[in-house]
Parts: sequence; structure tokens; C-alpha cells
Amino acid sequence: MDETLAVGERGRPIEEEDGPEEYVPVRWTRKKIALAAAIGVVVAALSIGCAAALYLHTLDLALSGGMDAAQKDDLAEALQPPKPKVAASEAAAAEADEPASSAYYVAILGCDARPNETIARSDVTMLARVDTETGVVHLVSVPRDMMVEIEGHGTQKINAALAFGGPAGAVRALSAFAGVPITHYVELRFEQLVELVDRLGGVTVDVPEGFTSDTSGITLAAGTQTLSGEEALAFARERYAVSSGDFSRAAAQRAIISAIADEVLASPPTGLPSLVGSLASCVTTDYTVAELVDTALVLKDTGATVYSAACPSYSFGEGGISYVGTMYDEWRAMMQRVDAGLDPADESVEIPEPQASDEDLGAATNACSPRDYSGHVDQAGFKDN
Repeated sequence: MDETLAVGERGRPIEEEDGPEEYVPVRWTRKKIALAAAIGVVVAALSIGCAAALYLHTLDLALSGGMDAAQKDDLAEALQPPKPKVAASEAAAAEADEPASSAYYVAILGCDARPNETIARSDVTMLARVDTETGVVHLVSVPRDMMVEIEGHGTQKINAALAFGGPAGAVRALSAFAGVPITHYVELRFEQLVELVDRLGGVTVDVPEGFTSDTSGITLAAGTQTLSGEEALAFARERYAVSSGDFSRAAAQRAIISAIADEVLASPPTGLPSLVGSLASCVTTDYTVAELVDTALVLKDTGATVYSAACPSYSFGEGGISYVGTMYDEWRAMMQRVDAGLDPADESVEIPEPQASDEDLGAATNACSPRDYSGHVDQAGFKDN
């Protein structure tokens, strides 16, 4: 019998050519086992990485989901990079090509839109300054009834900027009023912060005066206490049962935001991504999840110091409409202190030369309340809110 083997069939008897091929197990050497294990680890890591990236991308979409494509594009044009670091002199600035400052400004708005409404005014208007190098954070309220000029719409209250121009319009109005570039935008939905506050185990705040809310029926006593989500919401919304109306409410809103930040920063680093993910149901922002987590981690490491203040202002009426007016000199001085990273309420502190000579800070170029406001201040007495 001719036992010559066909090409490619070495080791297989000819008489079994038409039968089933016998399975011969691969012999695994230690090198092959190590290589396979390494490939498995890489594949698993890539799978986890892809899943994590997809999850973060989904959260990023949720964070910006309150805006349509046109609003996102308009907002991107309105937002500006942080100011460059301050140089010792103009000559030094020209030679140094200074990088961007570690501090930047954020527009924080609260929207009072109701279901099925397409136009809403901002119920909260706040400017934040965040310095990731020093850990200093400023929260400055601007009264929602502040009298300003909105291009194409004449004299308005500043909270109308959101209704007329969307997020970008609100950013431009606040930037012109404060005289600073705004780098990020955050729109809060206070009603949906209830779940986040409860998840944090409540927030501890100092309630300056006791009240009973006519809308929620919740009663809060004066003093430092830990509030549940519903209690925090009642505190942040109340303006009728408190002595200073909108001014008191603005202070309460700053207290709630500061308290939430304190609780988030006190959380373990491993829990920050999940907490930031929970914000997706409460905010609309241009921030990414990664940026929010990075900021929280940096502030956690440096130890955050939060200053709270309100734009020096007063209430008055014109043409049968209630407005809030700007105290121009006091507002300019406050913004100089804020930009220098100082306590905004400390009027005795010396303002550094770079801020003192910056004519944009607190310029309120879009404000249109009376420039002579001494008589109004004497009547209203809302200089220090």
C-alpha cells in the first residue's frame, strides 16, 4: 500500500482521509498561559474602560441635556477663558506671557420654569468665583429684580435675561454686570435637589430666623440645624414669611449651595463620581463629569474656604414696577475684593493694586438704576445683605 502523505496532511493515515479529523488539544506552555492571561487582563480593562467612558459620556449628555444644540453653541460663544494671572507690571506681563489664572467665574442660575412652559425667568442669579489653587470659593448673589438694560428689550429685571436670551443671554448679562469673564454655566433645579440632599444625609445650615411656609406648611426654627431635602427646599424658596423677602431668600440659597458643597467634599473620593452623577438630574451645565470630579478633588485636597455675599443694593419702584437698584461704588469695591480672593464683606481690607486699577470689575455697564442712590439707601437700608 502506498503510504505517501498528501501535502498538508502529515501524520494522518490515508485510509482516514474521508473520516472525521481527530481533535488534538493544544499544548499550553507557561509562556502561552502568561500571554493569554495578559491578553485577558487587557481585554477586561478595555471593556471596563469603554463601559466607564460610555457611562461618563451618558452623564455628560445628561448634564447638558437641558439645552438644545443652538443654545449649546450660543453658550459656548458667551463663555470666556479665565483672566490671565496678574503680573507685577505691564512690562513683566509682556515678557512673561502669563498663563490663565487658577481662578475662574461661574454663572449659577435657578430656573422657575413650570411644566409645559417654554419661557422662564431665573429665580436665582448668582456669581461664583472658584480658585483651585487656594481653595477659596466666593458665592455672590445678584437680586433677580436688579434693573438692567437688555439689548433689544430695553429696561428689564436681570432675571429676564434667561427668558430672552437663554443660558448665553444670562451669562452675558451677568458678565457685563460683574465686569468679569464667565467660564462656566450652571443652572439649578432646586425642586430636584431634594433627593440629592437626602442622599447626603441632610445639610447643616444656620437658619437666621424661624418661619412657617405658607406653601409647604414646613416650620423651621432659628438656629443651626440639619435639614432634610424638603426642609432645605422650603428654606431656599421662602421669601414671604421672612423679614427681608428676596434678600433673605438669596442668603438662604447661598447657604444651601455651600452646605451641599461641604457635604460633597466631605465624602470619600471614591464616592465623588456617583455623587456628581446624581447632580445630572438637578443641573444643566457645560461642565463635564470629569471636570466636576477634578474640581471637587482639588478643593478637597486644598481645603475649601467659602465666602458668601450679596450685591449691595436697595429696593425701589419705577413706573409701577418694583426693581432693585445697584449701589455702584459698593458693588465695585466688593468685586475688587472678590477678584483678589479676599473676604467680600470686609470693607476694611486693603484692595491690591491690580484689582484697584481694573476698571472693569464691578462696572455694572448694563445697570440702569439711578446713579445717585443715597436717598434710596437711606429708605431701604439693604446695603449689607
